[in-house]
Amino acid sequence: MKTIINIFLSGSALLLSASCSKWLDIMPQGMTTEENLFSDYSGYRSALNGIYQQMSSAPLYGRELSWGFTSALAQYYDFGSMSTSQLYTYTEKLDYENKEVLDYLENIWQTAYNTIANCNALIAHVSEADPEIFPYSESGEREMIYGEALAARALMHFELLRLFAAAPVVDRTAKAIPYSTSYPDRVPTRYTTEEVLAKIVADLEAALPLLEINDRNLDALKNASTRFISNDSRGLFFGYRGTRLHYWAVKALLARVYMYACDYEKALETATEVYETCSEWFPLTTYSMASSVSGAVKLYDDIIFAAYDQYLTKNYNDVMLSNQTNFILALRNPKVRFTSNEQKYDARYKYGINQPNAEEEEDLYASFKYVKYTGTDGSDVDYEGNDTQGALIPVIRMSEIIMIMAECKARGFGEGTVADAISDLNTLVYKKRVRTGSISASDFDTFMEKLELEMWKENIGEGQYFFFLKRLNSPTLVSTTQTIQMAGKYVFDIPDSETTLK
Repeated sequence: MKTIINIFLSGSALLLSASCSKWLDIMPQGMTTEENLFSDYSGYRSALNGIYQQMSSAPLYGRELSWGFTSALAQYYDFGSMSTSQLYTYTEKLDYENKEVLDYLENIWQTAYNTIANCNALIAHVSEADPEIFPYSESGEREMIYGEALAARALMHFELLRLFAAAPVVDRTAKAIPYSTSYPDRVPTRYTTEEVLAKIVADLEAALPLLEINDRNLDALKNASTRFISNDSRGLFFGYRGTRLHYWAVKALLARVYMYACDYEKALETATEVYETCSEWFPLTTYSMASSVSGAVKLYDDIIFAAYDQYLTKNYNDVMLSNQTNFILALRNPKVRFTSNEQKYDARYKYGINQPNAEEEEDLYASFKYVKYTGTDGSDVDYEGNDTQGALIPVIRMSEIIMIMAECKARGFGEGTVADAISDLNTLVYKKRVRTGSISASDFDTFMEKLELEMWKENIGEGQYFFFLKRLNSPTLVSTTQTIQMAGKYVFDIPDSETTLK
């Protein structure tokens, strides 16, 4: 009898030490049989919930793909005064041969493919399931589960591709990573970057008509106050759609994938559809809106899809305060990124970053997105009970959709111009996030410099800035203290444990 990881909502420990030849055939403690798990609708729900739980774990969006590893790579944090025993010290140094970095990569790889294995097991069963076994078959429950599993599989492969293969702008034809679509898959085959991207797009596009039945005009998605809570008469499983891969989240992620693939025409078309349909559903959090928030300032109104970790505040706090004298995740002098005017009127700085007391000996800055600090002693606002923002880890926002539209127009797609692109960027920045002012650029290169700066500001603690630079194959990564030459630094070696890959 086949076995499958027990991915009930309570969850069980991952075997992160398993080799690639075994990551699709793991038998951890607490396992259950496939036949039992998928004997009725509750098993399908539990399996999908388990997939999201894995995606929100520390090796993935719960830490390393958001405020942890990828943010440290992008030089957001200042480890200059820290000892070499502190977290992310060698990551920040881009020392890819160090055991610290290798361990992070191993855990990301194993957890992502473990999640993919669970997606494949769920897809194999739900694709053949009788819709009538689901209580809400008329509103597309089976299709919703099927579509979300396909989208999760695509998203996990996309994250792995962005780490372990060259960007398409550099090389599309080299062998990249496996794209697993079956369970079990004991001897996976590596595909080229071009092939993997095509498979990611295919899975996302296949998910859309399945999700459309429930989501396309779902009222709960149209306001941040409803999409991040349980508010569906059908029960808890149908709530919290903002933390699930709903129809518009998949559309938005498809625009991101097209952008990474340098398919600017499709990226613009897809991003425009999301913006024109949903800009009022996912409005950018304004300066005045941010000023009224207590606790974490996630600018959460425009979050299209977020991972959900009920222990996020504690986990972040444990890392931030693991050094007794300094914030471990102290931001690298953000004042350099914001003009003096923006320091007063940009919500991302004014309400998103702590303001050190003038009497303090050192200027130590930290993000408010996950814990709101009031001083370098680490005291913070206790908002554990505020699930609306406290547990959310942003994965994609409307602000990115606007930046995709702007860049594509600056490149001349959709008959766009640099002037059109600047207009879009000002819609993002100076009509919403910033209370006053505007930005300007008369040529493409200047526009891209402005876009890069806004990408940095938007993605504090969210992990996307490194991949923005990689997509463009930027020759340098500029921190506030140095300019880092990035040749050979955008691609990580596949873990040594994966000896069976072909």
